[in-house]
Amino acid sequence: MNKRLQRLVQHIKSYSAEAYISFSTYDIRYFTDIDAEGCILVSSDQCVLFLSPIYYRQAVDAGNRSVKIIETSKGLEDIGEFLKNEDIHKIGLDYKDLSAKQYRYFANAFQCINMTDVTKTIRMIKEKEEINTIQRASYAARNAFLKVYPLIQPGVTEKELADELTYQIRKAGAQKEAFETIVASGKNASYPHHRPTDKRVQNGEFLVIDFGAQVDGYNSDTTYTFLIGQKDDEKRKLFNAVFYARLFATEMIAPGKTKVKELEERARKELAKYGLDKYFTHSLGHGVGLEVHEFPYINLKNDMVIQPNMVFTIEPGIYIPGKLGIRLEHMVLVKENDAEVIAFTPLIEAI
Repeated sequence: MNKRLQRLVQHIKSYSAEAYISFSTYDIRYFTDIDAEGCILVSSDQCVLFLSPIYYRQAVDAGNRSVKIIETSKGLEDIGEFLKNEDIHKIGLDYKDLSAKQYRYFANAFQCINMTDVTKTIRMIKEKEEINTIQRASYAARNAFLKVYPLIQPGVTEKELADELTYQIRKAGAQKEAFETIVASGKNASYPHHRPTDKRVQNGEFLVIDFGAQVDGYNSDTTYTFLIGQKDDEKRKLFNAVFYARLFATEMIAPGKTKVKELEERARKELAKYGLDKYFTHSLGHGVGLEVHEFPYINLKNDMVIQPNMVFTIEPGIYIPGKLGIRLEHMVLVKENDAEVIAFTPLIEAI
């Protein structure tokens, strides 16, 4: 934990702030290893957690001696009083994670410095133990899906598949799903975030299953698409276009050289060969860690150069309204010279 705090302190100093304050549960977990809702304050010489009575005792019992834990009943007022007693006047804040009430309180009493996305950038580069935990989550999800795979037959409902996958994810060692499992068949698959229904899977339909597991606070995220029954030439073309868009985008990852936006450019270029790029309606991917969606965001606006120890998804998809949807997603770990697909499983319908 000390190394993480030291990195944050360096940023605090570079912004000429005296302390950084965050209400993000992910920041609290990352910098203190305590799972609680509250407020974290970091300065050059201390890390303080302000917690309500609901979380206070559990945090104290966690035994992190490098963190000062203060039980608070007045919320912002207690934090403000602490800042004044410590003679702290300039505070860094992530404006994206603040409520209007929180911002007004601090802006009226202190000099606020915009440190938006600083902690998200720190968390973007994963440590070895974080990578191991993400891999464990990915293996739990993969092993769970292997149990569900034989159930994918005409006549099974979307909800039956989703419920069984949820059960198997927990049975495989995860604490819970990373997010609500998506199972979408036929025209339902044209909605990227469809919720499972009692609709039965039919022959000739595409079936999209998007799922993940959470282990010790870290997540996985994977999407498979299957073509049920007979495979005609048109459906093969559609599937292959998405498959190769993911493949070629993944293959071009060159740590220290490739820009994030170049991955999506490559995927869209492949889909454009088939006239399908107009049906690709979301970005190519996102980082995965304590949050299912975190830095780096893989989109056309991101000029960031890809770095070792990033973990993110590559998930091209096409969504033809009222007809079908296809999405293929895997997670990649960026290494020193290349990228590795995490928990790779050959559950594809290569044609």
